[in-house]
Amino acid sequence: MESNPRPPREPVRISTNDPLSSLYSWIAEGQVDEAARARARQRWLERQAAEEASLVGVLLDLAERNRPVNVTTTGGHRVSGPIVAVGADFGVLRDQRLGDAIVPTVSIALVRPTPGDDLPVGDRAVNMVLAFGDALMELAPDRPECIVAVGSEQLRGDVRSVSPDVVVLALDGDRRDLVHISVGAIDHVTVLRR
Repeated sequence: MESNPRPPREPVRISTNDPLSSLYSWIAEGQVDEAARARARQRWLERQAAEEASLVGVLLDLAERNRPVNVTTTGGHRVSGPIVAVGADFGVLRDQRLGDAIVPTVSIALVRPTPGDDLPVGDRAVNMVLAFGDALMELAPDRPECIVAVGSEQLRGDVRSVSPDVVVLALDGDRRDLVHISVGAIDHVTVLRR
């Protein structure tokens, strides 16, 4: 008894007469549309975050990484090190050679993260209360030895007192001259010894 061999099956082809072809097209178009919407949504979120960024938020993001950053001030000074504290209007960088540098945000011209690090977003809400002047007042009772950068000058001495407007510094040297420095004019303060 001889059996009839079956002819090989041909692949299923979707033709325009196939009632499922429009369904397949609709699904494929939907997937493409959804991918495009997801990309647009991501771009919008990134743009929104960038528009809500603040310098203090950027400093907070960088502080969490505990990696060195470079800060250039409006006075042309450069401060490097990891950010170890952030206040309402200042950041503190730990310079391994000198000490902690307290830099008010109004004096920060640019911040450079470690090469290769992702850029910080800085879009979080910041509810810090300790301001730059308050931080200096907290230091005053210890009479720390500091370098106070004002414009192109760097004055070294012991902090004698701090008011909301003025820092009094006893300059290094035999005479220990006192100098009064406007808090608003300070580029940054490096605490050498407490």
